[in-house]
Amino acid sequence: MTTVYDLDLGFSPDGDAVHPVDRVGTLPSLDAAKAAAEQEAGKPLQWRWMEARRVWRAEVGYQRAAEISEGTRVERIDVKAGLMG
Repeated sequence: MTTVYDLDLGFSPDGDAVHPVDRVGTLPSLDAAKAAAEQEAGKPLQWRWMEARRVWRAEVGYQRAAEISEGTRVERIDVKAGLMG
């Protein structure tokens, strides 16, 4: 398994979580995810760790935020098939 970082950037009313429907992408490192968020936002962002939700979060604008969460990706699944007799 490989660690990946999911970047969500969008509507965040009153500081609530950004909905996964606003996913910008999945990136291979935290630094790459932060750089992608700043490119999407068009400006440098101030990141803070939110322990309760386990995300890195930056305010982008009025009721808009970027959030980065850590996940895993399975690289390969081996499957074998055979006849039952």
